[in-house]
Amino acid sequence: MHELYDHKPSIEAVEKVVKEFTYPLKHKDGRFLPIQSAASVGFEYLPVLAKAGIKHEVGGEDARGGLLTADPSDADEQNALQDFVNSGAYDDDEEDVKMLDVLKELREADLLKKEDILKQNLLLYSCLSLSKARFEYLVSIDPDALIETKVRNTSLIHFFSSCKSEETEEIVKLLLKSGFKYHANIGGLLFIKDNHGTTAFDCMCNEKGVEKVMSMLHDMLSTKRGFPILHHVFVKAPQHILTFLQKFPWAYDLKDHNARTLHQAVLAAAPDVMKKNHMILASLSDNQIQTKDPVTTLYPFAAMAVGEHADLETTFHLLRRQPSVMDRYLTSDIDDSSNRSRKKRRIG
Repeated sequence: MHELYDHKPSIEAVEKVVKEFTYPLKHKDGRFLPIQSAASVGFEYLPVLAKAGIKHEVGGEDARGGLLTADPSDADEQNALQDFVNSGAYDDDEEDVKMLDVLKELREADLLKKEDILKQNLLLYSCLSLSKARFEYLVSIDPDALIETKVRNTSLIHFFSSCKSEETEEIVKLLLKSGFKYHANIGGLLFIKDNHGTTAFDCMCNEKGVEKVMSMLHDMLSTKRGFPILHHVFVKAPQHILTFLQKFPWAYDLKDHNARTLHQAVLAAAPDVMKKNHMILASLSDNQIQTKDPVTTLYPFAAMAVGEHADLETTFHLLRRQPSVMDRYLTSDIDDSSNRSRKKRRIG
């Protein structure tokens, strides 16, 4: 069973043997079980070995047929599942796709579970070998693991952004692209913070330089020109506004997933965010001051008057510019109250 890769028997032949005999499944070649050997060489046999292993409790009752059995002599005590997502030639797309098919088979057989992505650190292991197809598949199962996976007490994006090797640049791109796809509503992974309050963007710039990072982001985001990157910069990293405006002027007039314009996104974030964006306040047109937020339905002056960071000075400034908006606000409030009253009378 440890030489499956060399002899390459059919899957059916292996399946027949493991159904009849228990010993081959549990026989170690030195320190490895057959399923552990197959994880790195002979990966196509993993599903059949794991299924039979569950029946015969290979590796123990909760070892999932040996998939979760750790190598005690390995410093990181990697198990067969971790070895599998980490194995293969570096950045070999053809082999990666073949291994993806096996990963999908494990998933269909419930041998790969959603919680494994985080618990077994599978995104990290697939990153290290730049297994793009497997990595993207794992992210699709648990997108939150992109943010929640920790390496040395920091996120994946922070960890690889702080590495100096050229290989990690491709890993950073892989992480960023998945972040923009699955966490678009928060600006991808760019503005998540580490334990010291440093954003991933700042971490990348500190290590690689602003120009190099911005060129990389430009290549990623400018092809479709549909990602409202400026919304997130103005709200979460206003100190970098000019840097992003130079690269992404086309994003200024976009709307976000809530159908908010850039001005509305800043107004909705909180009054203290607006204080950091004087340019937005100064550039508000009369029409924008008279337009309700598509989510909260608040006028800009009202948005500045709510919350613990309420800014009454800005509220009065907006009202002085367009006093008529107060009449609209009061009229709509009266109409809403009247509608609620009529509904109550109908119920009675």
